Amino acid sequence: MISMSSAPISIKSVFHEIMHSKSGFAGVAILIFIILTSLIAVVSPENIVEKWNDPQAWLDKPRLAAPEWTTLFTGGNPAKTIIVNSQDFKKDVQQIQPNVTKIELRARVVYDYDTPPSELNIMLKIAGEARVLLTIKWVRPDGSTVELLREVTEPKSKTIFTYIDREVAANVQAYLQKLGVADSLPIGVTLFSSEKSLIEGAPKLIKSHDVKPSRPYELIVEATSESKGFDVDAQLNLLGVVYGLCGTDNLRRDIFLGIVWGAPIALAFGLVAAFVVTLIQAIFGAISGYYGSKVDEIIQRITDVYLVLPFLSLLITIQFIYKTTIWTLLIAVIALSLFGGVTKSVRSMALQIREEPYIEAAKSYGASRRRILIFYILPRLLPYTFANITVSVPAYVFLEASLSILGLGDPALPTWGKLISEAFSGGAAYYGYWWWIIIPSMFIVLVSTAFALIWYSLDKVLNPRLREE
Repeated sequence: MISMSSAPISIKSVFHEIMHSKSGFAGVAILIFIILTSLIAVVSPENIVEKWNDPQAWLDKPRLAAPEWTTLFTGGNPAKTIIVNSQDFKKDVQQIQPNVTKIELRARVVYDYDTPPSELNIMLKIAGEARVLLTIKWVRPDGSTVELLREVTEPKSKTIFTYIDREVAANVQAYLQKLGVADSLPIGVTLFSSEKSLIEGAPKLIKSHDVKPSRPYELIVEATSESKGFDVDAQLNLLGVVYGLCGTDNLRRDIFLGIVWGAPIALAFGLVAAFVVTLIQAIFGAISGYYGSKVDEIIQRITDVYLVLPFLSLLITIQFIYKTTIWTLLIAVIALSLFGGVTKSVRSMALQIREEPYIEAAKSYGASRRRILIFYILPRLLPYTFANITVSVPAYVFLEASLSILGLGDPALPTWGKLISEAFSGGAAYYGYWWWIIIPSMFIVLVSTAFALIWYSLDKVLNPRLREE
């Protein structure tokens, strides 16, 4: 038990000691890093919560791509994402007959990576009233051409996923048969290998700078229609095998955005829960210790009941039945934690403080019991209360993550726990998508480490035995 006979410790002196200890400084530095990460989400104008749950918003991102910095360890130059927007296409409009219009779109891509892209997707936006004859061709740097698609389609917006499109697969296979290639090859290998290497049976990726003079890959989109107001726009997405700082998940979502938006949620949940719960328990403990008698007996018996409640089981039941949001979860956590271990610890401290000479002096001057509690006892307890808040934050961050991993978290918000939960359900551990699990877990550990280091430095300040050392 901590002795309360030592001199009171001010908040200012506590902060000074934290910043002048190695562990405290390290903890504050990590915490500042997490807060700065949170500010990215706070100042961002983008509604990431709505975007996070919209699969169409992520079509320009690769699926299950590793972080780009992994190439520092693996070597090589793996494919990175290349987006060719509609304004980067060269458009040629021809009136081939009085009522027939032909539009040709050409996009050139300099490609010098060591691997084919993970996907080659073509997003089309066709306007008009009549049906359209659509032809799409892929031209390699060696001048060879592969016809990817020839079809009659309705005027609408559509995305052609060339690696899994059946018609594209049939056309590519027909192209290979013309070359005399009996084996079926992945579409990406076929489109990005030189024609000569395909014929020789040893497909080799051809880069733009492998030919002299250097020549880019080229996508040609030809559309012909009799429609009035006929127009075509296209976007080419060459999706890489590595992406960004944190990679992507199985829904193509940028994990970095999930980390950034999960940071303020984790900090807000942990800090608010720890602060409110610890403060309420400390106040009840102070009242119990100072007033004594029946008040003490009632508070202690209620605390005993709270301590034997199956906290996690009750919380899981509430979440399972009501499917609440993270903020109603926070209210439930507070309601189930009004009395607890802090109540008993603070009560023992209050019992010692009320016997101090300055408390007796305040009584002799006519100070009321409420005034003594608020202005004489509670200020003495504040440093210890803040120490308990510090050590409680990681527990509540882990609690939110644990409920999310069990599928009982907020269904809409991108939290760290939800990222880990989706990683496990997506087979990340089995298939080796380590970044999907390790990076969110690392940030949870970082938050815990920050507050643990701060608490360690606080313990040195508040514990008289350690202060003497």
